[in-house]
Amino acid sequence: MFISEEVLRIVHLVAKYQSITTAAEQLNKVPSAISYTLKKLEESLGIELFIRKGRYLELTPSGDYFIQHSVTLLHDIEALKRNTSLIYSGVEKELTVAVNNIIPRSAVVQYIVEFERTFPGTELTVNTEVYNGCWDALYNKRADLVIGAPHAVPSSDGIVSEAAGQLEWDFVVGPQHPLAPQLQPLENRQLRQYPAVCIRDTAIHSKPLQAWLLEGQKALFVPDFDTAIELIGQNAGIGYIPHHLTLTRLNNGQLVKKPMQEHKHATRLFNATRSDGLGEAARWSMNFLQRPEIKVAINGG
Repeated sequence: MFISEEVLRIVHLVAKYQSITTAAEQLNKVPSAISYTLKKLEESLGIELFIRKGRYLELTPSGDYFIQHSVTLLHDIEALKRNTSLIYSGVEKELTVAVNNIIPRSAVVQYIVEFERTFPGTELTVNTEVYNGCWDALYNKRADLVIGAPHAVPSSDGIVSEAAGQLEWDFVVGPQHPLAPQLQPLENRQLRQYPAVCIRDTAIHSKPLQAWLLEGQKALFVPDFDTAIELIGQNAGIGYIPHHLTLTRLNNGQLVKKPMQEHKHATRLFNATRSDGLGEAARWSMNFLQRPEIKVAINGG
């Protein structure tokens, strides 16, 4: 038999308030209409959903089962109506965003907060990608949009991109590291003696790269910059860290910044999305990320 959304809501309200009268008030209906709906439902199911206890109605075991297992149906109906409306209006049901691991988390949080306010019906997923993994996620559809993808757009075919500025790097060592007292710009031959702390590129379908690793140098792969900074601070390795992450530690002496003969250039950043099926949430995101204050935040300002 067909059970309408209205009937489900009536049963749930009666169960909630244990009263036909109160349920009727909530629905702006007369109590006799609620009683009739319950009676017809029970007859069609061949069961009792409620038993009367004095002035109140109490769920039978069958009624309790009905309530528990129809909650999902009500949620599904709501989701169906909401998502159909979103699709009709051009707003994506879901949006997956890849964020370069060098982007300040505060900038990412700012974006998420504003996105949720603007698109409360869209499910947002934010993943971290490393180096070429940013572009790889976008071109291979693991992400709908990427924030702070590095260097240059591999191909403009089917891609909408905007320059997002550039992010500076510091080459750092621990305060007790053998290289810490060196005053002259460091040469590659000196650096090869020590492990380079690296975060592995997350690219799957394109060639993975390293942010910095000399030929013949040992790599010490770690999951994130927090770990990298701790290891460098304890003299277990050396490496480049985004300037916005080193500033406090340089000021308090936990890290030492060193000049290099061949210094790593600032990383150019891009925000990008695919042009096919570009929806309102992705379009809004690209515009939001181009705001001057947001671009400053993305660049570590």
